[in-house]
Amino acid sequence: MRKVYEDQDMTMVGYYQSLLEDEGIQTLVKNEYASLATGEIPFTQVYPELWVTDEADYERSVDLIRSVRDSQIDGEEEKASVGYKRSVRMQLILWPGMLMVLLLLVFVLSSVIEALF
Repeated sequence: MRKVYEDQDMTMVGYYQSLLEDEGIQTLVKNEYASLATGEIPFTQVYPELWVTDEADYERSVDLIRSVRDSQIDGEEEKASVGYKRSVRMQLILWPGMLMVLLLLVFVLSSVIEALF
């Protein structure tokens, strides 16, 4: 067995575990719940670790993880610009809805004030 990946974020470890197992590579996660012992044990020693059970799959596993990780890094600028465009589009969609809620709130408050006086 060899360790191929570790991260403080268990979701990333689980993501790469799924990626490798989809490729037919058997894996094991160590320290999955060790974060509960943080404070008693140094936090760097309780990071979840992804291990491959077969030594022959080690290089292929590292290459798969590296290619996915690098493709995510390369696409960050593109994702950031798309995210900005989507956020502007979402603002255009949300503003009329927020305006309607505000108008409804003003109407309800004016009705309550009118009923009190």
